[in-house]
Amino acid sequence: MSDAGQDGTRALLRRVPKQERSRERIDEILKVSMDLIGRKGIDAVTMKEIASLSGGPIASVYQYFPNKSAILATLYQRYADSVMELVEASATNVQTPEDAFDAIDRLVDLYYQRIRGNPAIQDLLNATQADKALALLDIEGSRLHSRIFAEAVCPLMDPDRCEEFQRTVFLMFQLAGSAVRLALLVDEEEGRCILSDFKLASKVQLRRFLPDRQGAGRPSS
Repeated sequence: MSDAGQDGTRALLRRVPKQERSRERIDEILKVSMDLIGRKGIDAVTMKEIASLSGGPIASVYQYFPNKSAILATLYQRYADSVMELVEASATNVQTPEDAFDAIDRLVDLYYQRIRGNPAIQDLLNATQADKALALLDIEGSRLHSRIFAEAVCPLMDPDRCEEFQRTVFLMFQLAGSAVRLALLVDEEEGRCILSDFKLASKVQLRRFLPDRQGAGRPSS
């Protein structure tokens, strides 16, 4: 986990772990929680069950997490850190408009694959629609991830338009979560079409900000 991610996790904990044993205990609690969420769904998981399956008394769970919401928030923060790694990898070495368009394709595909293979993450993402704390974490995650992408692409455009571009990228990153959730709820063929349409819409928005240099980097589906 990145230093920023570690700081975010520490902010969510009731007690900051100082010893390796304590950090291992927290990791085990989170691992068990994620497994239970994937198998049963968020609503069916209880603190008592988490404590029992993580090999300790319930007091050892409350020692670090005041409630289930704190566990969910910590899991979501770790998920957001993993997405940030995808964004950083995809935005690295963007030097041309075509690189930027390719990065959009890569990011959407990797994001979809990451969520599709993890039912617990799907449940966490769905929970952001009803849990205000998780919704705020989701928004801040989109803000951070979009800033990384925007800063990689801004050197390709008029500097005076970078602020507007950052707002547009922030919006598209937030909408990406909705597009992927929708793609996972419909049949596979329709899901592929939804993702293709979202990629194209994102590229159309990107094209608004890039100079037209010999038709380079034209959006394609």
